[in-house]
Amino acid sequence: MEKTTIPSAVEEKKHCFPNLYIPGAGKSGTSSLHEQLRQHPKINMSTQKEPHFWTSLNFLNYTANDIANYLSLFDNNKYLYFGESSTGYMAFPNFIKRIKTVYANPPKFIFLLRNPIDRAYSQYWWLKGMGSETKKFKDALLYDFDEEPTEHHKLKEANYKHYFQFGLYGKWISRFITEFGKENIHIITTEDLKQQNIETLNSCFSFLGLSPIEEITEINQNSTTILKYPKLYKISKKIAWNQYKSTNAIKHFVPKFIKDIIREKLHPYIFKLTATNKKYPRLTVEERQWLKNLYQEDVNLLKHVSNLNFEPWTDFNAS
Repeated sequence: MEKTTIPSAVEEKKHCFPNLYIPGAGKSGTSSLHEQLRQHPKINMSTQKEPHFWTSLNFLNYTANDIANYLSLFDNNKYLYFGESSTGYMAFPNFIKRIKTVYANPPKFIFLLRNPIDRAYSQYWWLKGMGSETKKFKDALLYDFDEEPTEHHKLKEANYKHYFQFGLYGKWISRFITEFGKENIHIITTEDLKQQNIETLNSCFSFLGLSPIEEITEINQNSTTILKYPKLYKISKKIAWNQYKSTNAIKHFVPKFIKDIIREKLHPYIFKLTATNKKYPRLTVEERQWLKNLYQEDVNLLKHVSNLNFEPWTDFNAS
């Protein structure tokens, strides 16, 4: 692989970076997995689940202070593994390029994969429920159907679309296997994590060479929620990320601690205030079949490169 430019501040700290990553897939339960992994006494997961350190648009301008802020998310003094779970890493090409350049030995990767049909639909309703999507489902999925996602496609409210592409697990994981070797990659499914929680987690610990644990506190985070006022939440996210029009003129004059308060408190408060218990509509039989046809070739590739059958995904394992 072609070498990529690495800031000197990153090069100087190359022995200090995480040795475990959960690169995806988004809307598959990675937030819950992140919290459950930290329950093992030998694993420390970042206090900020998705720092997107390696794919930040500011990466090439990182300073020593930026590196220190990233490393402060971990306490690696008494743990064998410390990691983070930025789901964009699975598809964004700069992640693999930069990891290959910086790391002398590959870190470990755990992929949590959900049936791609359900993942795409959940992501759609997650963004629609927060005011970031106005198109009908099929139109939204086909809009950027052939476009590979990168960090440059971030919405102003700090989310990403590319519903179809983020579900092409075979395509993305093939690249990880090629660059890092199958021995450094472990794949589990969302369905198994829910139905066989402790067994699935222990498969992760076994992959890492750690002892199993007998019990775990199950955690369900970042579930798809329908909001009463999605446009208001979307505005609050834009304000939090200094992307709202009225904040552009003053963002350079607002102290960092005020920005941090806005980012950490405002949009979570709006979310809590406007969240409902409404459920998004289920996919029709015709829509499931349409998505199955779109994903079938990639699921076949995934099965081939992983030597797994993904039994819980009944859409792709019907007799």
